[in-house]
Amino acid sequence: MIKKINLTIAVLYSIILSVAETALNWGDWQYAPLWIVDYLIVLILLLAVFIFKDKIQKYLLLTGWSFSAGVMYIALFMNLEPETSLIVYDYYLLLAVSVALIVSIIGVLLSFID
Repeated sequence: MIKKINLTIAVLYSIILSVAETALNWGDWQYAPLWIVDYLIVLILLLAVFIFKDKIQKYLLLTGWSFSAGVMYIALFMNLEPETSLIVYDYYLLLAVSVALIVSIIGVLLSFID
């Protein structure tokens, strides 16, 4: 049951992250490493869900969720200090990054429990 919940959250999170990243950057693709990592997270999570199975799937899910948590942690706290940031997010984007960080941490915990 926990594995199914984790896989469902991974698919939903991947879809939402890819659509949001594309919508945010459409017409003005910013500094490439800032958006490439998000697509890499999507790729890792979707590979874990649809391609790999058994033990490799567990490790790949843990890798994807951990990478996502790290990226979202950096995005959140880097933008809370505007002088060190390349771009300054508004309140709603900070809220979205915070939710993404929470979902990523939940994914890490679900991967450990499974």
